[in-house]
This record gives sequence, C-alpha cells and structure tokens, in this order.
Amino acid sequence: MSDFDGNGFAELLIVVILVVLFVFGSSDIDSLTDAPSQG
Repeated sequence: MSDFDGNGFAELLIVVILVVLFVFGSSDIDSLTDAPSQG
C-alpha cells in the first residue's frame, strides 16, 4: 500500500509541478512581453 501510495503521489507531484511551471512561464512571458509593448 505504501509503495502504491508513494508512486501515485510522485506522479501527481510531477504533473502538478509541470502544470505550475507551464502556467508560471506562460504568465511571466505574457507579463514581460506586455509591459515593454505597452511602454
């Protein structure tokens, strides 16, 4: 049970990290691109 739980948690953690990085990167790029464009 512990092994299965650990595997599931690791997979979920990886997916969450990837999504967060993607969202953060997208937001950062959008913000950085928008600021200079406006200014």
